[in-house]
Formats: sequence, C-alpha cells, structure tokens
Amino acid sequence: MNFRKQKAKQKIIAVLIVTFMLTMVFGTLDLPFSLAANQSLSNLIQNFLNGELSMEAPLTLAFNNLSVGVAGNSLANMDYVNFRDTRGSGAGWSVSATMNNMLTSADGARNYLLNGNIAWFPQTAVLTGLEDASTDGIAKGSDGFFDVARTLINASVNNGMGNYRLNSLNLNVQYYGWGDQKAGTYQNTLTMTIS
Repeated sequence: MNFRKQKAKQKIIAVLIVTFMLTMVFGTLDLPFSLAANQSLSNLIQNFLNGELSMEAPLTLAFNNLSVGVAGNSLANMDYVNFRDTRGSGAGWSVSATMNNMLTSADGARNYLLNGNIAWFPQTAVLTGLEDASTDGIAKGSDGFFDVARTLINASVNNGMGNYRLNSLNLNVQYYGWGDQKAGTYQNTLTMTIS
C-alpha cells in the first residue's frame, strides 16, 4: 500500500513540475481567479487618411540679357522646386517638364527662340529630404534640351514618401549669334507635372 501511495505522490509531483515548466516556457496559466474587476481592455484604433501628390515652383524665372548678333549663353537658376508625396501608398512618382518655343509678346508677326536651344541641368541640382524624408530610391533626371519632354526627378516604388526640395536647378538658353534675331522680350511657360 505504501508503494502505491508513493507512486501516486510521484505522479502528482511530476504533473506539477511539468505544468510549472510549461507555464515558464509558454507564459502564465489562465487560472480561474476573479481578476475581471481589476482590469479593463480597450482596443486603440488610429486611421491615417491618404494625402496627395503635389509640387510648387517659382512663378517666374528670368534669364540674363543677351546681345543680338553675339553668341552666348543666358543662364537662370531656379532656386527651388518642392514636391511631396503624402498619399501613403508607396506608388512612386515622376516629375517631368515640357516647354514650347519662346515667343515675343509684340503684336503682329511673333519672333521666336526654339525650345531646342533651351536646356536644364538637374544633375547639378541639390536634392534634400525635408522633415527627415529619405532620398533613397530617388534619381535626378538627365541634363538636356526641351525639344523633347524632360524628366526632372523620379522616385521608385516604396521611395519618395514625404517632403522634398530640389535647389539650384540651372537652366540655359544657348544663342548662336544669329544676325536676323529680333530684339525684344521672349517668353514661354515651363510646364512641370508630377504623376
């Protein structure tokens, strides 16, 4: 009889040891004590609504003067272009630009300067991530003339989320000193699109 009691005690102790070890390994036991009166659980929910893809640039950009008949470059520096992606999708984006020929504003026959003589140089511009936005995965476009659409900057998928600024974007009008160039003020619109 003692042997049976001893075996029963051993089994009980073994079960308690295994239960204790499992509790230590896998967490606490959910004992049926009445603790509900001492606890209250609240689920916290925060929604982040999507924002927009947007951009701002200076309204006017003036080049330095050129003299009719004298070849030269007319330079301008766009101080900033701001762009931001607060859509929260990580879809990536691109800023591209087009420009028509520069025309005089005088009445009658309008004189022009071809857009193929107007270039920009995004490679030399300075890209900054504002408010700790990362510039990883963002590439500046290639330098070139506006006889075709030009890319200013690209953000790849899952990059470019946040607020950014491109400073010191150089633009250049190349004038070859044509003798038949009419004096006057020439203008057009640089159209930049973010998408």
